[in-house]
Amino acid sequence: MPTEDIVRWLRHEHDDTRELAGRLRARIASPPRGGKQEWIEELRARFADFATHLRRRMTEEERGGYLTPVLQARPALSAAVGVLRHEHDELGRLVERLGRTIGTLRPQHNLLLRDCCKRMEDLLCWVERHEEHENHIVLYALVDSGQAEARPA
Repeated sequence: MPTEDIVRWLRHEHDDTRELAGRLRARIASPPRGGKQEWIEELRARFADFATHLRRRMTEEERGGYLTPVLQARPALSAAVGVLRHEHDELGRLVERLGRTIGTLRPQHNLLLRDCCKRMEDLLCWVERHEEHENHIVLYALVDSGQAEARPA
């Protein structure tokens, strides 16, 4: 895939991730005191959208999205790419665990609900940090090597 396409794809994926994360953050910002069943159902739906997007994106990245071109341009980045691949596994495991927890939430779970929101915010922060790492690697490997004039997200 040409470098400009990689940058465009990565920017688009990061924009989508930010939009879905924003919708999720809006939901977890203030859990309600009453009417929790509807709130929980909406939380599940928003989390499912985010989780589906993140899994798909990480799978595409693994199958050649940008990782292969980065290694082709800068083989010395194999350790950094290895860290990103490992983080994909860790993020996937965190998403699965959180999804199971969300599936068990009930309106009477006051503390579990707040704990779940905190863990979800932590996950969103880890995803943002991961994206920053991706951007730095792409910039270094593809843009700084003179292969493109475009910038990732």
